[in-house]
Amino acid sequence: MIRRSWHLILLCLLVLLHTSAMAAQPKAWGYLGWWLPQSWQQLPLKQLDRLLFFDLKVNADGAIVDRHGWPEQWADLQKSVQQNRVPLDLVLTLFEPDDFNRLFASVDAMKQLVSEATTLAATAGVAGLQIDFEIYDLAQPQPIENFRTFLRMLSGQLRQMSPPRNLSVFFPVSAEPSLYDAEALKMADQVVLQGYDVHWRASKAAGPVAPLKGSDNWHWEKMVARGETLGIEREKMLLGFPLYGYEWQVKGNKPRSATLGTGVATSFYPISPEFRGEMQFSIQDRVRQYGATHDPTSGSSYYQFINGDGQFVEGWFEDWWSLGKKSDYLTAERIGGIAFFLIGYDDGQLVRFFLQERKPYSQPETSVPKSSDSPPAADVR
Repeated sequence: MIRRSWHLILLCLLVLLHTSAMAAQPKAWGYLGWWLPQSWQQLPLKQLDRLLFFDLKVNADGAIVDRHGWPEQWADLQKSVQQNRVPLDLVLTLFEPDDFNRLFASVDAMKQLVSEATTLAATAGVAGLQIDFEIYDLAQPQPIENFRTFLRMLSGQLRQMSPPRNLSVFFPVSAEPSLYDAEALKMADQVVLQGYDVHWRASKAAGPVAPLKGSDNWHWEKMVARGETLGIEREKMLLGFPLYGYEWQVKGNKPRSATLGTGVATSFYPISPEFRGEMQFSIQDRVRQYGATHDPTSGSSYYQFINGDGQFVEGWFEDWWSLGKKSDYLTAERIGGIAFFLIGYDDGQLVRFFLQERKPYSQPETSVPKSSDSPPAADVR
């Protein structure tokens, strides 16, 4: 009888472990841009694993300014995320090298930032903070060291709260010198690898914005490898996925042609002129008019056409097909998840597709297409 009871207990434990493994799947985060105030209403919030309010700007004095109405003007959002039990984080941003160097050269300014950040994190309904300091050059060595000290201070403060608050960082892996080393990244609960802008508006040649693999200087596979060299565990990594693209005038009709000047940003779905901002064209409108091709090498899509001036135009973007390939990659490689930037640029279409199609890690691996595969026609649903 005792042996049988132990057998039953063991069987129950195995069932529980199997169920837990089957439930594990890539997380889905979404960035909410303050300039698209209703975009969160397009999504089934309860299916999101985390929502990030973008952005609250940090200045050189350590003050958090330009809060874009947070929290006073966002009562409906706060109520909804609490009802749906979706963690909401605030994204603190700083993009100017001079401001970064001034801020982290001053102990007083650094302490001011820790104080203001922890006060924000303690606000009702706030689950955590993300540090998004994108400094691609000109960061000085001592401010970088002080920034890493700041991360340790902030992490300690957030963990002492009740309940503890989450701390994530946005990591531009291509930035040199890097603000992050292995010890600094240990302070973060999650690390969002940038994932996009491998080609951007000022690129010398057209190309994929968020390639999965291939010959580009950076792509998802190389970014994950870079993260691992810094000790980031795969389950703590998320890859940034753009819901926008870029379009350039180019010199010829071959893919990845040299660009003629600066490109323009495009949104996956048409955006109202009231909220369009820098998004000049809709990818869906372009593809309906000119068609598109999937590139099996990069796992991204592109379109080409000749404009009214007789000039070649080339645009690269992500769609259902490319998202499917990247979703398969996340599952096969057991990466922590995906972070959509920004919700609303797709009218919720791509985000909902990922939420419906994401697979548990225990599913059989789905292979990423080889470069020899012939690209099918783009599917704009």
